[in-house]
Amino acid sequence: MRKLILFFSVICLMIPIVINAQDIPTSFPSAKEINVKVYGNAILIQNGFEYRYKIESLPTSIQNVWSFGIEYSPDVIGGEFPAFNLSPAGWTGGKIVDSNVYDWGCSFPDMIKPRNSISGFRLLSSGLPNIVTFYAWGWVDPPKFPEGMAPEEPLPGEDIFENSFKGKTLGPTAPPADFKPIDFLNYIISLKHEAYKLGWIIQGKDDDKGKKEDEEKGIMKSLDEKLDKAKKKLEKGDTKEAVEKLKSFIHEVEGLYKEDKDEEKDKKEKEDHRHEHITSEGYALLKYNAQYLIEKLGGEKEGKKDKKD
Repeated sequence: MRKLILFFSVICLMIPIVINAQDIPTSFPSAKEINVKVYGNAILIQNGFEYRYKIESLPTSIQNVWSFGIEYSPDVIGGEFPAFNLSPAGWTGGKIVDSNVYDWGCSFPDMIKPRNSISGFRLLSSGLPNIVTFYAWGWVDPPKFPEGMAPEEPLPGEDIFENSFKGKTLGPTAPPADFKPIDFLNYIISLKHEAYKLGWIIQGKDDDKGKKEDEEKGIMKSLDEKLDKAKKKLEKGDTKEAVEKLKSFIHEVEGLYKEDKDEEKDKKEKEDHRHEHITSEGYALLKYNAQYLIEKLGGEKEGKKDKKD
């Protein structure tokens, strides 16, 4: 059978069946009757990053989530910096064949039911944090055919990536082979705007919308100004001052994230950083790409590697 049927069959028992001709499947059942949130983070370690994920199946999900994968760019998993993954109990990880997707899957007892979540997905990579696509699959029974009656042509819905729930999260991407400081700074600027659209840069209280919008504009304006000043210094060939402006940018990102974490300490129940200032995804995305640019410009590395929680 084709890709998706093989994908599902790894955890299915092959059982003899009898199917009437009129009941032969004409399409693959939808595996995306789920609504999933993925919470990502990147922890700086020696020689790279440890990417961490938590998966939440929202109440509107119909199916149980049995598989989850993240997109990555070539040459950032394996090679000189071997990939190492940790999986929650009952889950195993590996690369999907003929793709740039790293996937975790489980069997029936360990699937994520609606209104439930699971953490403990970890992946080591030398790749820089980037905005990547994640894929999640709800469990469906794969179509079964009488012996000799499996179709030669792919069934509609058989492509595993088309037949999946998709979203955006944090994941590893290889640094540019042809590094140009101005181009990379423009790339950071684009990441910042995309992070804002994704809700990774947010602040203010949900019950005070006007104040929240003003704060968002203020923080975005401040971040924009720091990156714009760094760009102008680079265009003038003043690398030293460009580095200082980038350090100022990092300090503001760190301040927003630290303030968020400090507020969490006052709460009785620990939550993911979704509603205040900057999320873990936005923090890792902006800080570590700006830090990479500083190092490429000859600036000193800021701080030490992160402590592993």
